[in-house]
Amino acid sequence: MSRELLSLEARIKDKEARVGVIGLGYVGLPLVKLFLKSGFRVTGFDIDPRKVASLNRGRSYIRHISAREIRDFLAKKAFGATSDFSRLREIDVIIICVPTPLDAHKNPDLSYVLNTSRVVARYLRKGQLVVLESTTYPGTTEEEMLPILEQSGLRAGRDFGLAFSPERENPGDKIYSAEKIPKVIGGLTANCLRLARALYGQIVVRTVPVSSPRVAEAVKLLENIFRSVNIAMVNEMKVIFDRLGIDIWEVIKAASTKPFGYMPFYPGPGYGGHCLPVDPYHLTWKAKEVDYQTKFIEL
Repeated sequence: MSRELLSLEARIKDKEARVGVIGLGYVGLPLVKLFLKSGFRVTGFDIDPRKVASLNRGRSYIRHISAREIRDFLAKKAFGATSDFSRLREIDVIIICVPTPLDAHKNPDLSYVLNTSRVVARYLRKGQLVVLESTTYPGTTEEEMLPILEQSGLRAGRDFGLAFSPERENPGDKIYSAEKIPKVIGGLTANCLRLARALYGQIVVRTVPVSSPRVAEAVKLLENIFRSVNIAMVNEMKVIFDRLGIDIWEVIKAASTKPFGYMPFYPGPGYGGHCLPVDPYHLTWKAKEVDYQTKFIEL
């Protein structure tokens, strides 16, 4: 590991590293709070001036983060928000939490990730760690982000660290808050993984290393596709059982007594939110590269 990256590792362990979170939405802002609670200084970056102004006035626009918490961190001068991305030069750890929506044809729209990567490359310096948390298809970090970042003339794994660690935020969950959820991490190199584990090991209960960013990207898709498929299935089962005069809730309760091979899902209005309606299509799009049609996922 280079002298600059060794220095960064030491600063992370001493909580002296300055953390920057790009994208202050329902994923980025809770992550900011988690780092602040753990004793890090954090700068939040966003292109929306309304979010920046709101946070710097001590106001919150996310229900489960209180304005009082934000005001406390502002008063301690541990936190500030900005739209001035030139300040990325001041940052030691850059975490990207920007949207990855679909376009009109249900293809992944990586414009937010790619544009953010170009901005980061403009201000990238030796001894920084860059982590992507946005949900995306396998290969994004290595095939899309890496070439852009290395246009800076710096090399990942030697001059700066690069990793992917999927967000697992479950907004408003009082049982599994962010610090209690293990963090999957895939580094571009062994040293990148080491740096990212040192970082997240400071704020979550456990880190789960995997062999590459591609694997970490695939983990997130498997988790969300698993949920979307099973929610769709149990909703269909309810419709059928209603017509057969069978109580779906009684069926689920009885099935849940099986100690293996079954996990209960419950009927409801369907799945919504930012992730589940979108994420399966990231994999169906990528699968076309290897000449495979994801018939079951699309169904």
